[in-house]
Amino acid sequence: MSDKEGPDSLDNSLNGEFPLQEKDDGELNMSVGSSVSDSETEKKVRTESPSSPRIPPAFMVAASPPKFLSFEQLMEAASGVKNMALAHEIAVNSDFKLESFQPPDDSIEKKVKDTVRRAFWDAFQAKLDEDPPDFSHALVLIEEVKDNIMMLLLPQHVRFRAQICEVLDVDLIRQKLENDAFDIYYYSNYIIGVMEKLCAPVRDDQVAKLKTIKEVVPLFKEIFEVMDLMKMDMANFTIQQIRPYCQQQSVEYERKKFQDFLKSQQEVGIDGLEFTKAWLKRSHDKITDVNAVEEAMSLPLATPAAIVNEAYIELLDWDEKNVIPETLVMDHARISEQMESAHRLALISSVLMITYSTVGVSISGVQALKEKLKSEICTLLEGVPESDLPKVMGNVGEQVNKTVNEFLSSHGFSARDEAQQRLLVGQITEMSSKDNRVYKLLFKRLLDFLRQIISSQHKEPLKVPPGFSAVERELSQLCGRFLRLISYNRSVFGSFYTDIINTLLQKHMADLSPSALRWDLLMLRNKKVMASRNFVTLRPPKTNITDQKTCLVVVTKLYEDMNASYITKPLLYN
Repeated sequence: MSDKEGPDSLDNSLNGEFPLQEKDDGELNMSVGSSVSDSETEKKVRTESPSSPRIPPAFMVAASPPKFLSFEQLMEAASGVKNMALAHEIAVNSDFKLESFQPPDDSIEKKVKDTVRRAFWDAFQAKLDEDPPDFSHALVLIEEVKDNIMMLLLPQHVRFRAQICEVLDVDLIRQKLENDAFDIYYYSNYIIGVMEKLCAPVRDDQVAKLKTIKEVVPLFKEIFEVMDLMKMDMANFTIQQIRPYCQQQSVEYERKKFQDFLKSQQEVGIDGLEFTKAWLKRSHDKITDVNAVEEAMSLPLATPAAIVNEAYIELLDWDEKNVIPETLVMDHARISEQMESAHRLALISSVLMITYSTVGVSISGVQALKEKLKSEICTLLEGVPESDLPKVMGNVGEQVNKTVNEFLSSHGFSARDEAQQRLLVGQITEMSSKDNRVYKLLFKRLLDFLRQIISSQHKEPLKVPPGFSAVERELSQLCGRFLRLISYNRSVFGSFYTDIINTLLQKHMADLSPSALRWDLLMLRNKKVMASRNFVTLRPPKTNITDQKTCLVVVTKLYEDMNASYITKPLLYN
């Protein structure tokens, strides 16, 4: 494959391998087996409806005429978003595969589908029951099987393709039908033999079972079912083959498709980055908030990189009242999964911390007990939604209390009194609330740990935050998944983020008051900045800076290099 092939070639290859619409009733109805859905990836196009005619007053300007979007433009935008979502899943999800769509058993679609298929096979059976049998339906089925087999062949199967076309020649078969020389079992056996050569090893048993079926209608019915599975296997095999190419081209391809999407939105007067701007503004306001004294001292300087990192951290503590940013719609399911994992790790660590601090030194340092407690807590919390935590945490408390009692008894320690046991169970039960102080503390430590990881590069491994030693492996896995997600997202949409943040910073500089400027100087205390390739510690003067001009000089120089992760020029004071 040529290195000069770009996003357009990827788009064409995806359209060729995976058409967006079925071409005929025989095509396999496939749906993407992933967490990405059309409702999440397609922006709804809002159009203004013309109001009832009325004469505007002389001092008012008449409303602009409504803008309409043609059906062709709408379908083109939807197709671009679908292709972008498919390429994104192939590139970032190593477990991505296509799965056949099966409607629910009680759905109308399922009933109609079964009725139509049953009518087709009943008609085929009725033709065979005639005297003499009518094999006209069989000719149609053989032709369709031939087309399906051709879809499974690789480009190098030149001789095999020619042989199949020779044996399954529709004109020749029609002549045999007209001269009563047609043998349906000859062709069915040949088709089964071809399927044996082309199927994946996992389908060997299903193909071998076809040889045991003697009735014509059940035989062809099973042939088509196994053929559908083989087409799905071939589609997933093709995805595995093109995944390296998708990973090479996906960043540029997704950026180009997203720009096309934004352009189509702008044409109808819609801001395609509305929710992304609100998301980054929340992060910007959090870092530059002059009222958040305690929190601001722990936050980084208001650089573009710091604002984006803080926005990424917000994803793990997402408020459902906010709308997911447009640039993260395709990763919404992964973000939700990682957010749930982060909260669950904080909850497990909180239960263990409460247990060890309540019971005391008799169980401290016993790693086997800690692992057993963690395993039991994870089992009880597996698959439990957040709304059911108040009911489940009571059971978790009882199980932890029981396990601790068994450990104390087996190691010769005296039993705890009822008051201590009720206290432990009650404290664990209260963990179902996110307002619990212990839970909030450990979740904050987890977020600070992730903020530290994504904010800079580290030559040495970072120390696991206190309280998370029992879930160190799970925490490492969460960090790895989160880093891969945000790194890919930053590489695709980083240019959009930069433009938005630069606008926010310019507006912030224009709105700065002397008191806010003095606070910016306070935030610089003990912050390391880069000057002449060496790290130096910047400390403001001991005296209070009250002169507005002096403040403006200092902070203006600070914001000169906001496009870098670190400040690259030394700050000067008057």
